[in-house]
Amino acid sequence: MLAKILSLSVLTFREGVRDRAIIGIGLFAAVMMSVTLVVISLFMRELSKVAVDINLSAFSLSGLLLTFFLSITLMAKDIDKKTIYCVMSKPLSRSQYIWGKYCGILFIILTAFAVLTVFSSLTIALAKLQYANWFTSFSWMEYYKAVYALFLMFAVLNAMVIFFSSITTSSFITLLFSICTYIAGQTIEEVVIFLKSGAGQAAHISEPISRMLDIIQYVLPNLSVFDLKVQASHAIFISWNYIAWISLYACIYSTILLIAASMIFSKRELA
Repeated sequence: MLAKILSLSVLTFREGVRDRAIIGIGLFAAVMMSVTLVVISLFMRELSKVAVDINLSAFSLSGLLLTFFLSITLMAKDIDKKTIYCVMSKPLSRSQYIWGKYCGILFIILTAFAVLTVFSSLTIALAKLQYANWFTSFSWMEYYKAVYALFLMFAVLNAMVIFFSSITTSSFITLLFSICTYIAGQTIEEVVIFLKSGAGQAAHISEPISRMLDIIQYVLPNLSVFDLKVQASHAIFISWNYIAWISLYACIYSTILLIAASMIFSKRELA
């Protein structure tokens, strides 16, 4: 079973790497990181914070572009071009197809992040040499922890993409749902905290809406827990327990989504 999933993930990886979009996204992220050396010269203070923010923002933007313009199309192409029938004609279950596609997409994200990490490290190292006085409190470890957390976020988001792709045949609807999920996942925690604060209680939110938000809080992925830009930019120590917790959260949430996607896709009519 694992061999079949791995073989399909390798095919998905090769298909994704050949896509011209990944080259454009990579070049865009690389240029954005390179601009760091120019941009930080325009600031008078906190140059390390600016450099870290720009580089982590480049990771986030490249991950979103890969998810919304590459991951979604990889599964949609199989259905639109009927190549999925060739795959299904092999001794491969639909559940294995879902897991293989997800692993292939995850390999693409991992490879892109690995390349960008090397390029980002060189950019920050050059900035550190040029403005050493402003990088005295910079921590490479906290920076890499933030990069890893972003990778976990896109692992969850791509599992959500696979889930939506198993439900609908329209790549546009999958894109729309994925974008809405990303926005909601980034803001749901702040909304709940606001409603529980004094200002939120003064707004007199009705009980049904409050209960609905409580349910949505646990149904939607809390993507804000993966955003460690502030900690990395200020060299604030991120505990390994927290890293382990968000890793477990990403693993469990993604697994649940993929199991649900497998169940839905196994019942779906492909004709």
